[in-house]
Amino acid sequence: MLQHTTVSKADKRFGWFDGLFGDTSEKKEIARDIDLLCNDYAAAVRIAANLSSHSKWIPYPFLSNRLKGIAEEIRSQAEALRAKIAELNGQLPPVSVENRDVLGFRQNVKRLVHDMEEHASRTEILMHQRNRMENPDIIRLIDALILDMQRQKEELLNIVMRLS
Repeated sequence: MLQHTTVSKADKRFGWFDGLFGDTSEKKEIARDIDLLCNDYAAAVRIAANLSSHSKWIPYPFLSNRLKGIAEEIRSQAEALRAKIAELNGQLPPVSVENRDVLGFRQNVKRLVHDMEEHASRTEILMHQRNRMENPDIIRLIDALILDMQRQKEELLNIVMRLS
């Protein structure tokens, strides 16, 4: 026996609509989060490489070792970002690292200051991104990164001040 069910106009109008756009908006949000994390990953890899190159020309071993330590911390932050991107099924972006020659002391200090400023601006960018995220795992990761980066910023400033 054929049963006839009544479907209201609202069910017809919103039933397929919710399924269509509900998944799509969630996918767009995840794609946006992955893009932001990829940008953060690329910046972290680049900054870590630059700081490692600075450690080669610094004449004071204790400052050079501190800078190497910061570079290693930033590499581990990049690894945490890479793991989160992989967890979200994202593709890692290609990262180009500048091969730097050792210049005169003052020019190298200027480069270090520039890299310190880039690190500080990445911290601010992460703070803004945190407000746009909804995934609690990503928010926890970004919060941890921000705390580490604020401490690293102070250490970098201390190193630059000692070199100036």
